[in-house]
Amino acid sequence: MKRRTRIIALFLLAGLLTGLVGCGRQQEGFAFSAAVVGHPASFDPALAASEGEELAAVHLYENLLRLQTGENGPEIVGGMARDWERRENADGTETYTFHLRTGVKWSDGRAVQAGDFVYAWQHLAAESTGALHGNLLDMVAGYEGARAGDPDALQVFARDKTTLEVVLQRRCPYFLRVVCTAAATMPRRADLPGSSALVGNGPYAWGGYTGGVLTLTASENYYDRRRLGSDTITIRYCDTAEQAAALLENGEVDFACNLDRERDGWRLVPSPEVTLLIVNEMAQQLESRPLRQALSLAIDRAGLAELAKPAIRTPAAGLVPDGVITSGGGAFRREESICIDNSDYEKSCEQARELLEKEGITGGVKDLTVLCADTESDVAAAEAICAAWREQLGLTASVVPASPAELAESLSRGTFRTALIHFSGDRNDAEAFLDIWQSGRAENKALFHDNAYDILLRMAASTSSVEARDAYLTDAERLLLEQGNVMPLYFTGHAWQMRSGLTGLFSDGLGGFSFRGVRPAAD
Repeated sequence: MKRRTRIIALFLLAGLLTGLVGCGRQQEGFAFSAAVVGHPASFDPALAASEGEELAAVHLYENLLRLQTGENGPEIVGGMARDWERRENADGTETYTFHLRTGVKWSDGRAVQAGDFVYAWQHLAAESTGALHGNLLDMVAGYEGARAGDPDALQVFARDKTTLEVVLQRRCPYFLRVVCTAAATMPRRADLPGSSALVGNGPYAWGGYTGGVLTLTASENYYDRRRLGSDTITIRYCDTAEQAAALLENGEVDFACNLDRERDGWRLVPSPEVTLLIVNEMAQQLESRPLRQALSLAIDRAGLAELAKPAIRTPAAGLVPDGVITSGGGAFRREESICIDNSDYEKSCEQARELLEKEGITGGVKDLTVLCADTESDVAAAEAICAAWREQLGLTASVVPASPAELAESLSRGTFRTALIHFSGDRNDAEAFLDIWQSGRAENKALFHDNAYDILLRMAASTSSVEARDAYLTDAERLLLEQGNVMPLYFTGHAWQMRSGLTGLFSDGLGGFSFRGVRPAAD
């Protein structure tokens, strides 16, 4: 009798365990499909430059850490790393040590090793790679040497097969949240030729790419496979936003994103991009700060945003776009950090005229021009700016359209007076938008120089307090915009939508998505 009871109990226990294992996969055989705009040029994570390329990378590969939905927004959890620690060094540097999970594998069965991250980060840092986000590692000690061609200069070390050590040359509060979760810093195999995506270490494995359609299948070697929502993911790369939207509306895909036009019922998400008007610090007659302030005040930013409709644009309230977070994880662009008041344009124009009158500028500005790309949208924006200066300030200005090569050359040589440009941050942190305006930076096309501004950014980089860092960056942004050499115009956004009945989508708040947890919602 006791033997029979024991056998029954074992069967019941086996059934219970089966149920527990299966609870992470609510529906076997579930397939998810998505449509995005733009075709991938590469599946090398280091070269990922578009949302569609990064979308492929975050499913085919996994970084040391990853982001997932938390109670107060995206939160950091272990990826390939099971745990990690930080150590402050006597020389002011920091050392992060990561311990890889036991048994993590590439899709071909080979163990993921610490050396795969060393090789990947050296590849990313090398200037010869041509990676758009190569400077994502600029806080790592030895970055400059690696950039110049010495990969071993980068202080990223495999202490053994499962221990990775990274030395930072300065404090970096966003290192774990941004760098260690980015697509660009995903691991890379030194023993595989080229940038093949056929072998990855992520939740999904390569299933083929043909006719603009990427197929991904749940990886048999992924350590957390049972928690994946779908067995397959199909990503359809489209030529236009209208094509992607039609696929969703016709029921051919479950999700569509990166649409740059507003659509009824679709959700909007900010992008890490701001459109700017910069003033050449060396331009004659534009060295007057009140004049630059007046030029900025007279720009109708709300009108520029409307001019771009149905594209998703919002008037800039500062230099740092919506969606960028603080060192502590909150919103950087909040009510108290608004630098540009777009609520009363007429009042702003009155202030601009008062500044010119006080400065004694009544005869205009000689040869005032706006250099811009020769695209329809940029020329229209530049013309609107010139019209506002003429109507509100009595200043005559002309538009100078230029090809991409001509625009780049003029910016590089400083042969412009004002220029309309677009800037995208390479990391979700205010520093990405403020750091480039420091004195002597190659990216500082306005040739802006201000000792107080440089000091604020140095203090932000050296402080150990996240609250103090956020305060320094906030003050730096306000000081920069008060000088008038950098005039934010509008922010860019995207729209996305997922069909009803599904749950588990992760969004990082700046246009990045993960489908690993998407599944049918429980009834």
